[in-house]
Amino acid sequence: MSQSALSIAVIGIGCNYPDAQNLTKLWENVLSRRCQFRQLPAQRLPLWEYYDPDKTVPDKTYGKKAAVIDGFQFDWASRRIPQKTVLATDIVHWLALETADQAIKDAGYTRATIPQEKTGVILGNTLTGEQTRAGTMRLRWPYVKKALLAAGQHRGLSEAEMTALVTTTEKFYKSVFAPVTEDSLAGGLSNTIAGRVCNYFNLDGGGYTVDGACASSLIAVANACSALMSGDLDIALAGGVDVSLDTMELIGFAKTGALTNADMKVYDRRASGFIPGEGCGFVVLKRYEDAEAAGDYIYATIKGWGISADGKGGITAPSRFGQSKALLRAYQKAGYQGKDIDFIEGHGTGTPVGDREELEGIAIAINHILPTQPRRVGVTSFKSLFGHTKAAAGIGGLIKTILAVNQKVIPPIAGCQEPNPVFADSVSCAYPILTGEVCEPKRILRAGVSAMGFGGINTHIALESANSPKKDLKIALSPRELLVSAQDSELFVFSASSIEQLLERTYEVINLAQGISIAEMADLAVFLTKMDLTGYVKAAVIASDPEQLINNLQQLEQILQDSPPVAGEVKTNPYEQIWVGNQVTQNRVAFLFPGQGSQRLNTARTIVERFTWAQQLVKQADQWLQEIGCQPVSQLIYRCREKAADEQELQQWLTQLSASAIAYPAICLASLLWIEYLKRLGIEPKAVGGHSLGELTAFYMAGAYDAKTLIQFAALRGQALANCKSKSGTMASLGCDRQTAEKIIAQVPGYLVVANLNSTNQTVISGDSDSINHALQVAAQHNVQTRKLPVANAFHSQLVAEAAEYIKVNAPVAEDFISDSLSVFSSTNGKIINSKIKLKEHFGKQITSPVNFVELVKEIDKQVDLFLEVGSGKVLCGLGKEIIKQQSKVFSTEAKSDLKVNFHIFLARFFISNGKINWQELYSNRLIRDFIATKEKVFIENPCERQFQVSPEEIEDINKIMPFKNEARNYKQPKEINNNSDEVAEILTTYFQNRSDFLAELIKADLENLPYFFNNESKFD
Repeated sequence: MSQSALSIAVIGIGCNYPDAQNLTKLWENVLSRRCQFRQLPAQRLPLWEYYDPDKTVPDKTYGKKAAVIDGFQFDWASRRIPQKTVLATDIVHWLALETADQAIKDAGYTRATIPQEKTGVILGNTLTGEQTRAGTMRLRWPYVKKALLAAGQHRGLSEAEMTALVTTTEKFYKSVFAPVTEDSLAGGLSNTIAGRVCNYFNLDGGGYTVDGACASSLIAVANACSALMSGDLDIALAGGVDVSLDTMELIGFAKTGALTNADMKVYDRRASGFIPGEGCGFVVLKRYEDAEAAGDYIYATIKGWGISADGKGGITAPSRFGQSKALLRAYQKAGYQGKDIDFIEGHGTGTPVGDREELEGIAIAINHILPTQPRRVGVTSFKSLFGHTKAAAGIGGLIKTILAVNQKVIPPIAGCQEPNPVFADSVSCAYPILTGEVCEPKRILRAGVSAMGFGGINTHIALESANSPKKDLKIALSPRELLVSAQDSELFVFSASSIEQLLERTYEVINLAQGISIAEMADLAVFLTKMDLTGYVKAAVIASDPEQLINNLQQLEQILQDSPPVAGEVKTNPYEQIWVGNQVTQNRVAFLFPGQGSQRLNTARTIVERFTWAQQLVKQADQWLQEIGCQPVSQLIYRCREKAADEQELQQWLTQLSASAIAYPAICLASLLWIEYLKRLGIEPKAVGGHSLGELTAFYMAGAYDAKTLIQFAALRGQALANCKSKSGTMASLGCDRQTAEKIIAQVPGYLVVANLNSTNQTVISGDSDSINHALQVAAQHNVQTRKLPVANAFHSQLVAEAAEYIKVNAPVAEDFISDSLSVFSSTNGKIINSKIKLKEHFGKQITSPVNFVELVKEIDKQVDLFLEVGSGKVLCGLGKEIIKQQSKVFSTEAKSDLKVNFHIFLARFFISNGKINWQELYSNRLIRDFIATKEKVFIENPCERQFQVSPEEIEDINKIMPFKNEARNYKQPKEINNNSDEVAEILTTYFQNRSDFLAELIKADLENLPYFFNNESKFD
């Protein structure tokens, strides 16, 4: 592939971000939107001491969440680095060294083989790390001592008492910090991190750290590219590292209002701030011609880079104009025009002002280069998954983008359900990438990466595809499957042999759920399905995030304690997200199939993307339609909604899909997909029925014909109704019962009939257009709610008799209906359909006959326990609940495309009724990782949250100098002392028996305001 003179080749990558210790895991997380936000671990920042929901409380943060690295432990022994050096050095040094080594190995080098001449390291970092800031507290002991002495003097302590207090406190205070050695200064500086990498690999091309706040790592990359182009370097290792989640940043960001106290929603109208994160990333860079000559594998090529500043204005306020200049400079250097850019990895802090300014800056740049059509450039964000990793944010976004252009996938954003209004207005050239897109293998993808920093510094990198996709980046599933792996909710199930045991099991699950990330929700759900689920007492909980899960589990706990279900009883909460059943076996299910009007864009899309069999079925359906001269439907069903230019284009798509010749096979196809999926889950009906068109699918379920016949029959029926040459009419829905509707009809001249008895409160009328309009006026006079339906004709009336006659002759079905054991109920009278009926005659008559859905549901209800609307939409579900007056018996598979909560509600009800579910199939082709409870994870630890390291011998030495009675000297320290102020006060009070009352008060009051090192999770819980 030909590259311009400005091309910089990316030949190696290394990374370590939350739940992404390597490239494969990072790429899987990006595609599957495995969101890493969790409650801050206590070993990092104990919330019971530093959190307050009131944003005005001094010295507290209102943010509770972060994305944290798990499992990083530096192997100093294998690298032959002295342990004392490691202990005296901030962990960011070792995280950077490990990640740099990963990148060098990925580039095909080792410590021994990497060229040393003119190989340099440029690293982005701010403030080293939190361990350095904590470590300096040891050297501030004299100040703490002065505070203790002043407090003791104020409370009237004797000199001996103050000496004892200071001596004891010093032992505890200093016990968690490494001693200051000759390594401490270098280990606490930011500018030595790059030098340490150079030192370890013996690189002599230069190594330095740059600090551009949150733009640091992308500035490092831009500087590295410039150094390569000037010839100052032949190989550059560029990246960033940030491990700072302590009080300085969390409370500091809280006081600027930058943190969110809710969910992080980047480029969403509900954006309220960011959740912080941590991580490290490196890329190995060469001039393109050098990499090509050396035979290096090239992930991507960097084509341009631009840096700008916002100029005058607020030092912390972003500027769209300043940011646009960085983009323009990068794209002009790369030679890109607006139409050349496929997507932009945005800075994406998720703050209302920051998002708007950035998006409008993107629009300024894109439209300045070359005005382009609406929704041309996608926008995504690394932070939506890994939080704001500050100095490591830019390199994280760059790595994500390198992998995207390499693997030919446009990656999605997470947490954006309601896009920022500017996308429909001033930023119409762009769109948020909500679903992602798998592109053709030979397509060249071009992208930009932004990073903006405190102080108004802006950086942008332009890059594009190079070699063929890297084959040894072996991900667990295909990109197509991973892109639909994330769900809006998860289902958690467990069982026991009694209410008491189920209550104990609930406690266990609550403990397992403590501290998990959003990504681990699915892992925990699968973990629970592998437990024993055969108990007679069963529970199911549905939740979308860890907080909701714990809240729902606690509500379940309350139900089991206060009003547990008796034998044979089912209990649920008003939102149907908590279910518990005691010896319930009500699991006979009826399938209800929707009819006209249930067509939806992207219906059953998740099933189609996850499963090969579903893709084949959709392909077959298109072929079956083409065989009879009809238009294929898949391209009209499955569209990228976020790419619609505006609401008008979106409405055009819906109108195309609503044409009866398209809508009918589309609706039946959706039902077919769900039927097969339910069958694979082990869920099959005892009875079936359909609303109008849906009856065709009901007969298919009963074995009257095959799937091909169903699809072709649906299309033929749609064409027949659309092509009626007789006088056309229309339909309207009235919010009343049949008797009221008939009274309204009696007052209207012309042709009008009752077409659908949908429920006791909804009747549909059909007739000529003038009569329908008149009926709507009469209904309004009687305070009856009305709605004119967007239909092509007056269905279920004599105005479509021509279509009925056509179907009687041409329906592609057998003449006789041979019934199997499955009961089919008629949509016209609700009765079980006799196996002796003539199919063509039946389907012809059905077109002009009214639908009596009320009787259909009532008759089926006599034979089953549960109803499930199978297909797109939830209209029948709502009608069914009105008819049988029982909320917890009627369910839907898919109320809205891609949302799973409705289906989870059904599965929960089915499970607690002793229904059998194939759990392995439910979770197949989703990214699931082994569940590890939070208490078993290894997070980076802040020294201030360590347990005190005071030995019993040291306590004994202190006791010897205490001027108190002997029993105090016999105190022995427990094996572990949690640094809780109450416990510390109690321990020290033991030393001072003669002044215990006011000393305990003093010690507790003072120690609560010192950075004592508590690690007691149960205190917060």
